[in-house]
Amino acid sequence: MRIPVPTDVTNALWEGSLELPPDLNTHRLRNVRGGATSEVALPNPRQLPHASVGRPETWRLQDVYRRAEMPATLISKLDEADFYLVRFSCSFRPRSDDTSIEWARFVVSLLADDGEAEQPTVADLHPMEVHHEIKRQSRVSLSPTLHFYNVEASLGEAAFELEYAELQPIVTAAGAGESTADWSYNEAKGLKIRGSKWMHMLVRSPKSSDSCTAKIDLVGDLMHHGWRIPVARPRRVHERVDQLVVRLW
Repeated sequence: MRIPVPTDVTNALWEGSLELPPDLNTHRLRNVRGGATSEVALPNPRQLPHASVGRPETWRLQDVYRRAEMPATLISKLDEADFYLVRFSCSFRPRSDDTSIEWARFVVSLLADDGEAEQPTVADLHPMEVHHEIKRQSRVSLSPTLHFYNVEASLGEAAFELEYAELQPIVTAAGAGESTADWSYNEAKGLKIRGSKWMHMLVRSPKSSDSCTAKIDLVGDLMHHGWRIPVARPRRVHERVDQLVVRLW
């Protein structure tokens, strides 16, 4: 089965402007162009980038990868635990030529059901590393050891595929084997951090668990007139956006 990756985030779980930390200490900011002055001109709210976090999509592995087409090694793993493919997304829209997103991190923490001794963990992540070039029409499948791998077009159809229209550097992921994982985006020469980003996680869940929730966060650094300034998704407890917690299945 081939699962195409959309080009735009259309079903937002949250959207709004990234914000400066309320306890921002301007004396700790770094001027990367040299010639630091004693005063830091912070961006005003209209200059702060707009961002969104998409609502995750989840598939049971056996619903997108037919058991009859699975290798025996993979089937044996399904007998030990349940596996789910989860798609996450976010987008970045800078609103000022003077303020760009230099670095951003999308964080997902898997939460166990109440009373569960064992909690879901991350079996693998994609993209894991994109460093050197824009990858267009990238195709990804799943190995018998439950790891994502790139599929060459010359190899023909795989039993299960994710198909990205584009992957832009620089992307690095971490957290395989743990309950919290993240994807980090870094600005590359000639490539700003903007537009929609798509991420896939293979989750291993104990057979005894019927559901799973995840806490999502988004943080980053801006470059504003040579100053590196931290930003994050707003955290206003009274508006109930302190945590983005969503049920995955």
